[in-house]
Amino acid sequence: MKKIAGKQFGPPGKQKLIYFIDDLNMPQLDQYDTQSAISLLRQHADYEHWYDVAKLTLKDIVNTQTLAALNPSAGSFFVDPRYMRHFWTVSVPFPDNDSLFQIYSTFLTGHLKRFKSTVQ
Repeated sequence: MKKIAGKQFGPPGKQKLIYFIDDLNMPQLDQYDTQSAISLLRQHADYEHWYDVAKLTLKDIVNTQTLAALNPSAGSFFVDPRYMRHFWTVSVPFPDNDSLFQIYSTFLTGHLKRFKSTVQ
């Protein structure tokens, strides 16, 4: 991130910065049924700025995008809907054994074609 103009900060040139957040649903709910870490991310998504506590100013963040993944088998199984509205949600189930066999056998067959038939 670098200063672009005034109080705007972002990646250099025409580049985009992608935030990847893994296990977005991992923060546990606190006593008020909120997730403070996600609330901070939601504030950034809503207002597109960070507050600089050292200089007591706002820093507008431009040319960024957020990508997140959730763990379906662990975590709080809840993410604030006010934050989730910023995302296009896609659910991809884990492939079954037949599909996994087809995928890995295709890779292995392609790789083994580089060797002599006796090694294959």
